[in-house]
Formats: sequence, structure tokens, C-alpha cells
Amino acid sequence: MSKGFALIVTLLLFIGVSSIVFEADRAEASGTVYIKADGSVDPSTAPIKRDGDIYTITDHIYGEIVVERSNILIDGNACTLQGSGYPSTGIYLFDVSNVTIKNSNIQGFRIGIHLNSTSHNVLCGNNMKNNDFAVWLDYSSNNTVSRNDMKNNDNGIWLAYSQKNIIYGNDITANTCLGIGFAHCYNNTVSANEIKSNYEGIYLDRSSNNVLAENNITANSLLGIWHYRSLKNIISGNNIKNNYMGVSLWDSSNNTASGNNIIANNAYGIHLENVHDNKFCHNNFIDNPQHVHILEPGHVNSWDNSIEGNYWSDYVGVDSNRDGIGDSPHVLDECNKDNHPLMGRFSSFNTSLGCDVNVISNSTIGDLEYFGFNGTIKMYVYGKEEYGFCRVSIPHVLMNVSNISVIIDDGVTPVLYHNYTLHDNDTHRWIYFAYENSTHEIDILLEFPSLIILPLLVVATLLIALIYRRQLSKCS
Repeated sequence: MSKGFALIVTLLLFIGVSSIVFEADRAEASGTVYIKADGSVDPSTAPIKRDGDIYTITDHIYGEIVVERSNILIDGNACTLQGSGYPSTGIYLFDVSNVTIKNSNIQGFRIGIHLNSTSHNVLCGNNMKNNDFAVWLDYSSNNTVSRNDMKNNDNGIWLAYSQKNIIYGNDITANTCLGIGFAHCYNNTVSANEIKSNYEGIYLDRSSNNVLAENNITANSLLGIWHYRSLKNIISGNNIKNNYMGVSLWDSSNNTASGNNIIANNAYGIHLENVHDNKFCHNNFIDNPQHVHILEPGHVNSWDNSIEGNYWSDYVGVDSNRDGIGDSPHVLDECNKDNHPLMGRFSSFNTSLGCDVNVISNSTIGDLEYFGFNGTIKMYVYGKEEYGFCRVSIPHVLMNVSNISVIIDDGVTPVLYHNYTLHDNDTHRWIYFAYENSTHEIDILLEFPSLIILPLLVVATLLIALIYRRQLSKCS
């Protein structure tokens, strides 16, 4: 046997032995792994380290994890669960509670994480991609799905017959079909999520009393939010832009949409089909080719709260009495009109006391701050028009509304057309003021009565005189 041939045989034997060892190692990290009700891990060779009720994945797993134990934490430790497609599930929970799953990479499954008849579980900080569904909840309640990345799946999150769950702060991007879907779900909250570049953003099918708040819903190729036969849901404070349809309601009633920025390049801001008794107020409709598309006329919906309505970028009315509200209605059809269209965009700012200050303005509003120690509101405005205005709704709990005053640029800029008793409903005071438009610092504060100001001036004068005398005595 030549030396060359012997060398080749040796190499082939080495490769063969290495392959056997490699397959043996992978066998320990493949197949279905169980975290049993008694706390054990089956098979025991699986790369999961147990420390009390904490289970840490120490290597990649080519298969599924079935969780049968409650009150545990599963730390994915940035390891990957790799699936083989349909019908596999990355991590499956059935009839358990208080399980936290974090820091996992889950890919290639039909369902990344499946919660079935479970409650009070937490899914946080996981990365799920290339699954049919990133997360699926069936008959599950009081779970939290937060700060996960769900990108490049067929669907993001799907919930069926589930209630009181919180979906918060997730990045749900570039999924082929849905971002988040609900079927027969109640009292769930979806907030502060990035829902972008999916086919549909949020889809509700016969679901009620859910809250969709402060989400960024952009560039979804068909719909931002779609309601189908769904009732009493709240759509609030979302940015909805660059979708084909911003919000679509079909066979739905008694839903409320308020404080949303329905901005720019939605082909339709809102699409309505056979809907009635829905409420739309304090929304900003900006630069959509058609703000509202009503497919079946004759159904009545509400477009204002009898005090204020919505901002429409194509509204051509005027505000002759200078209160921030248009003098004439914005008419959509014979059954739908905004009787109190806003002359500027609506903004809402939360304060340290948990109540909101609402501002309607044709200027851009910078950060609004409330200082509780002296009951002062400070904000900055930026504008380009000849003059700017603010219509501000102030909760009574923030300051003594009977003594409100406005100062612009520490008194340098005049306050124009001010009205500090514009409207009051026992909980809020509405005020109005205007200014020559540019960048300004605005303070809304308590106005000191003249009986107080005079003694303060006397005291201040005495203090100045005393300081002056002391300085003279030091120099002499």
C-alpha cells in the first residue's frame, strides 16, 4: 500500500469517526425536550441547565420544548431553537402558569411559542423569525408578550378566544401576512408596538373591548387596523401612515378612535362599510388622498364630542371668533359630519399626575412639562405661518384654573387674542391664545392677584435697599 493511499484512507476514517461523534453530540440536542411537571428535564442529556426554578439553555436545540411545569423561568441564553417547519412548535405551554421565557432565538417552526389554556406567563426579549406564527395564544389570559423581535415570519402574533393579555413594545416587522390578529378575543391591550411592513397591521375578528394604543403602524401593504364585526374597541394615540387603508371597519359598531395621527399617504384614512354608532374624535387626518371612504351611505357615526372634533388637512373653513374651532362643519356625507373641526393638529401630553393636557395648535408642539411644585405648564412651539395659536385643555387638578395666565418668552413676546375662560366643564378649563409665529417658549401659570403682588413688590424693594446698604458699608 502506498503512503499516499494510506494517507487517504486515514483521512476518510477520521472524517467518518468525526461525523459519528458530531451526530452523537447533535442527538443530545435534537428531538423533543420536556420540562416535566416534577421539574426534571427529559432527556437528561438535553442542553438545559436547571438551578431551582431557573432553566438555562446552554446550546442550540434542533427540536421542540414542551413545558409541563408552572412557576419557572426559561432563559434561552441567546441559543437557537431550530425547527423543521409544519407541524412543529418551538416552545409549547399547556395548562400551566407563571412561566417566563426570555432571550431565545426561535426559528423554522409552524408556531414559535404556543400558549394553550395558560395564564400569567411572560414572553420577553425573544427573537422569532421564519416561523408560520411567531406567537400563538389559545384560550389564554393575563399573559404578557413584551419587547420581542418578530420579523420575517408569515404571521406575528395570533390570539384566539383569549382575554386580558398585554402585548407591549414588540417589533413586528416584515411578516408576510398579519402583524397581530385577534379572533373572538376580549379585554386585551396592544400598546407601543412597532408594526411595520406587514400585509395587515392589526386584525380584529369578532373581538370586543380591546385597547389598541400608541402603536406605530406604518407601511403595511393593505391595512393598518381592520375591524370585522367587532364592538367596543378603543383605538387611541396610534401613528397610522403609509398603509393602503389606515383604519377599516366592516360590520362594526360602538368602537372609539381618538387621538390618532392618521397621517400621509394612506390611500384611505378610514374605510367604513356597513358600520354605525362609532365615535371618531381628536384624530389628525393629514394628506390622505381620501380621508374617509364610506362604502355604504346611510349609517350614522359621530365625528365630534360636541365640543371638539378632528383635524382635517383639507378643511377650508375659517375661525372668525378665534377659539381654534372651525365656524362651519366638515361634511363627509348626509349622515356623517364633523360639527367642530379643529383648526390645528391635536396633541396630548401626559403629566406627572397621570392626567393629560390636550393642545390644539397650528404650530408644532415641543415637549410639554408640568411642574407640580408651582403648578406651571411649560412648552415650546415651532411654526411658519403668520401667526400661531394654541387651544389648551387643562385639568383642574393641575392648577387653580380661576387664576390662569400665559407668558411667552418671559414676557418679551406679546400674547394675542387671549381668552382664559373659553370653556369649562367642572373637570377641565379650555383657554386660547395666539402669537406671532416662530419659535417660542410658553409658560402657563398662576396669575397672582394684585393684592398679593403689591406686598411682594414692597418686600422685594426693601430687600434690594438692604442689600445695597450692606454693599455701601463694606466699601466705606
